[in-house]
Amino acid sequence: MSQENIDFVAQNIYANFQSGNIAGVMDALSDDVVWHYHGPREQIPYAGAYSGKAGAGEQLRTFVGATDTEKFELLGMHAGGDRVIALIQEGCKVKETGKGYDVLVAHIWTVQGGKIVQFDELSDTCAVAGACQA
Repeated sequence: MSQENIDFVAQNIYANFQSGNIAGVMDALSDDVVWHYHGPREQIPYAGAYSGKAGAGEQLRTFVGATDTEKFELLGMHAGGDRVIALIQEGCKVKETGKGYDVLVAHIWTVQGGKIVQFDELSDTCAVAGACQA
């Protein structure tokens, strides 16, 4: 099941997101998905805990509206049980400030019943917050 989960995340999340197919990303989520971008919400406009597809969609729209992704390099994926961990080198420019950040990111996906039921993003939120601040 581990390789199947890696393939599911690679195809339904990363391939869809990179091609701009947000609807495809949303189709891969369970209705009650728990979505976390860890970091201080008062400094990073898209940080926080979001519930359900509507919440995940809100976080994605806020992220896409606030940033221009300049680098997205998938460094590797590992799975164990129902969890998939992806390591990514990500570089973004914050539209409002014009500042950029380049950070190592860990995505932790929980896949159950052929859907994403939980997502956690961990990164150097100090660098991200610095780029978000004027």
